Amino acid sequence: MRPKHLVSIVLIAVVLVMLMRNNNSMTNARPLVYRESLDEVAAQINDETLTLRDMAFYVGYEEYQIQQEALVYDPDDPNRYWSMRVEGGFMNAVARKNAMQMALHDELFYQMAMEEGITLDDNDQKHMDNKLEDFWEDLTERQGETALGISRKDAKKTIQRIAYAQKYQEVYAQLHNRTYDDYAYMEDSYQKLLKKQKYKVNAKVWNRVSFGNVTYNNKKKED
Repeated sequence: MRPKHLVSIVLIAVVLVMLMRNNNSMTNARPLVYRESLDEVAAQINDETLTLRDMAFYVGYEEYQIQQEALVYDPDDPNRYWSMRVEGGFMNAVARKNAMQMALHDELFYQMAMEEGITLDDNDQKHMDNKLEDFWEDLTERQGETALGISRKDAKKTIQRIAYAQKYQEVYAQLHNRTYDDYAYMEDSYQKLLKKQKYKVNAKVWNRVSFGNVTYNNKKKED
């Protein structure tokens, strides 16, 4: 084979590899359609996976909280708030991070609750039912359940796990002479506990969740 032909083949191969990498990068950057991606794994903690179905409650909850702030900031264009740079990054990225941190926190305490045989009493059940009603009403008002692709049963499952997590969080705090709030997901005591766990966030999936545009439509307005 002539050297000139060999160089041409090598150049073509290099170009093809670059095109494939570019295509993969574009795919990884493109927002996913949430309701079509429910089985995708968003994170793992202590050998238990959290799929996008498991994360749906946290997406809906966090979007609702931030959207209320966004509407106060600019009722006509809430996307301005979602796109604002704040401490820790842009607001939509911070919301994404917070939702994941809440989910990991609740999953960890749920696992611990199951290991310790924690049960829910009537008051716990009542509180859980009220939380489900409030969440589902807020979600369905904006047709968020359709965007997330979840049922009321899915939401109930997550909220029940949260109830177990919260109950054991109280127990764990007392055992360590701390307050319940000391083990909130952003607090140092909890972060030290989390560091002892084996966990990983699947950024290739989670970073494609476009916070502010899953259960709401906050597309950038044209000037």
